[in-house]
Amino acid sequence: MDYQKQYQHYLSLAHEALEHKAAFCFDADSEVGKAACYSLFSGGKRVRAVLCLAVCDMLGGNLQTAADYAAGIEMLHCYSLIHDDLPCMDDDDMPVSYTHLRAHETLSD
Repeated sequence: MDYQKQYQHYLSLAHEALEHKAAFCFDADSEVGKAACYSLFSGGKRVRAVLCLAVCDMLGGNLQTAADYAAGIEMLHCYSLIHDDLPCMDDDDMPVSYTHLRAHETLSD
């Protein structure tokens, strides 16, 4: 299998697991849930999740189980970006990205 196909396969597994875990963890009707999902699903390469799945595959592990860990890694990474941009943590004039700024605006409205 070539690199692009393999990457897309891992990306698909990670995205499916992330959707499943987000539905389990967040109330889709709450403002916090909406903001969390907005940040989680606003794009990205998901390199961390893909690496998790690639290493699991390379070592002969169970990809479905690893997909749950990959989703957790992506959730933790997303949290760390948002947390870093909170005014009490970071006084920069420019946040890491517009996506995270929108999540803050959603919560503060």
